[in-house]
This record gives sequence, structure tokens and C-alpha cells, in this order.
Amino acid sequence: MSKFSFQFFTPVILLLVMLIDGQITQLLSTTATTLTSCLLLIVMTYSILQHSYRYMIVVAFLIGLVYDSYYIGVYGIASLLFPLIALFVYNIKQTVFENRLTRIFTVIIIVAAFEFLSGAMMLVFQISNFDFGNYIIYQMAPSLFLNIFFAIALQTPLEKFYGVTKAKKTLQARSKL
Repeated sequence: MSKFSFQFFTPVILLLVMLIDGQITQLLSTTATTLTSCLLLIVMTYSILQHSYRYMIVVAFLIGLVYDSYYIGVYGIASLLFPLIALFVYNIKQTVFENRLTRIFTVIIIVAAFEFLSGAMMLVFQISNFDFGNYIIYQMAPSLFLNIFFAIALQTPLEKFYGVTKAKKTLQARSKL
């Protein structure tokens, strides 16, 4: 698929993945633990290869607004964190797409940062009242393990879909210039 085509399909793909995230989260959560699926962040990491940082910041902000209204109910948490995550990944993309292991570690960092920062923002702004220690044990840690599994399982299909091998060669050619 061409880079031009990806501009139109990326928001649609991210919205569909966001809806799938919600269904997976609903299916896997119990009263004791809450597993949060972050497929959206994993796919957004790969989407950065196809777009400029300005485009990804705008798309991440808009997806964040939809995420806030659909899941959180308060605007500002995901609409702030998603563009920051996109900007972070865009700035380190040469390192991230160097090999598969760095992509897994990047997913770990991104998911942990999103879970921690969203929980911290809810606690600081008194949107929710919860014990932060229990939040880490019963929500953040299980969600991190789930998303590491998803990142490993989806790595090859996402590499093929987003053409990571072509992107790696392009990144290496740009860095030599």
C-alpha cells in the first residue's frame, strides 16, 4: 500500500483497533483484575513509519479525543498522552526499528508509561479514587503482560503490513546521507 493510501486508512485502522481493544478488555477483565488491551498503542508505533510527525500528532490527538469520550469519560488524558507517545516514538524510530527486541522493549515502555501516567493523572485531578499500589498490582502489571504477548504475537504481521524491512533500509539510507 502506498504512503498516500496510508494517510486515509491510518485513522480508520486505529479506530477499529481501538474498538477491538475495548472488546478484549471487556472479555478479559474480572472483578479482581482489569486487563487493559493496548493494541492501539502497538499499531500506532508501527504507523509512525508511514507518516510525518505532524500528521501522527494530529491523528493521535483525534484518536485520543475519541478514546477519552468512549472509555474514560473525561477529555484530556488520552488526548494528551497519545500525541506525546507518538512524538516519543517518532523521535526514537531509528532505534526502535533497528531490531525486533527493541520494538518489544518500546512496547513495554509505551504501555507502562500510558498506564502509569493515565492512572496518575486520574489520581492527581481526583477523577478517580483508588489505591495506587493495588492499581499497579491488579491492573497495570497484568495489562503489561497481556500487551507484551500481543506485541510478540503481532510483530510479524505488523512488520509485513507496514513494510518494516523497507523502512529499516530507508532509515539506514537517510542516516548515511
